Amino acid sequence: MPLIPEVVAMQEEFKAIRQQIHQHPELGFEEVQTSKLIADKLKEFGYQVHGHVGKTGVVGVLKKGDSTKKIGLRADMDALPMPEENDLPYKSQTPNRMHACGHDGHSASLLLAARYLATQEFNGTLHLYFQPAEEGLGGAQAMLAEGLLERFDSDMIFGWHNMPFGGDKTIYLKSGAIMASADCYTLEIKGRGGHGSAPEKCKDPILAASLLVVALQGIVSRDIDPQHSAVVSVGAFNAGSAFNIIPDRAILKLSVRALDTQSQEITARRIEQIAKGIALAQGVEIEINKQAAAPVTMNDPKASAFAQEVAQEIFGKEACCFEHPAAMGSEDFGYFAQLRPCAYAFLENENTHYLHTTGYVFNDALLARAASYYARLVLEYLG
Repeated sequence: MPLIPEVVAMQEEFKAIRQQIHQHPELGFEEVQTSKLIADKLKEFGYQVHGHVGKTGVVGVLKKGDSTKKIGLRADMDALPMPEENDLPYKSQTPNRMHACGHDGHSASLLLAARYLATQEFNGTLHLYFQPAEEGLGGAQAMLAEGLLERFDSDMIFGWHNMPFGGDKTIYLKSGAIMASADCYTLEIKGRGGHGSAPEKCKDPILAASLLVVALQGIVSRDIDPQHSAVVSVGAFNAGSAFNIIPDRAILKLSVRALDTQSQEITARRIEQIAKGIALAQGVEIEINKQAAAPVTMNDPKASAFAQEVAQEIFGKEACCFEHPAAMGSEDFGYFAQLRPCAYAFLENENTHYLHTTGYVFNDALLARAASYYARLVLEYLG
């Protein structure tokens, strides 16, 4: 069963919507215009619309028939705080703001599916979750904290992300862990500054921070089971402002990822132990602030099997990959997967630029592919 012809026929209309969103990118919890556009379109299609779910989140509801079965589809809406360097007619018009992760395409594809499904017969309830602030700001948690699943519950929830793998498959969808957890750490090293010519009168936070950077790299190589996966990356090292002054403090910022909770817990414990040891040895204080950005995104076996059947019907068996390594990137869709059976998929973006780069371009051909996939999930489950 190929892509849905009616969906393909509407792709150009929703390509224009996608590019409109791209021109006016908004950061997490600031998606005011994007949310309004989505809400207006859903109302036009005949959905019950609920705004301000998790600040700027939007939920669309469409119930047909008398079945108690419910299915949820999710898309994210936020952009990134970075400039766009593409020479496109729909280039971002907001300085230092860019849809460099394709969330504009995710939202547009869900709107396209919503438009088609509004004209179809099914028996049950469809919930559309347009989520804000996926990029590390807690958008999923905000929606869930405001009673998303108490108000708009679903038996299963599905999501997808474009991915420039450079592979020859259309869709990648595996059971089990598909994306890593993400924890963000800020380590503030508090020493005693002074003149660069008299280090013995100081407690040098730069030396302590440097030792930390090196020691932290031993966590993955020596504390994590080699058959498991984890990443500890130091993304920022900020200290001092002059060549002859030892500063009072230094700050490290870490990104920590893992594919299972045990590795995540081991990493957290070792960061604390290593920091305490270096603080004691160097005579400094180290304050640790941890922010959990996302849990492991764990695809439910039954939801995954159902989604895999639908994917094969649409794209053909040869275009599907159901056994592939999990991505070490993270997704706060993982919070949905902790509460309901979920399946998260990747669609090949066919672009040489990776996500979160200034040259990234979303492939608009994915709109009809993703919308057809979403629509078939709904019609198969609520048929």
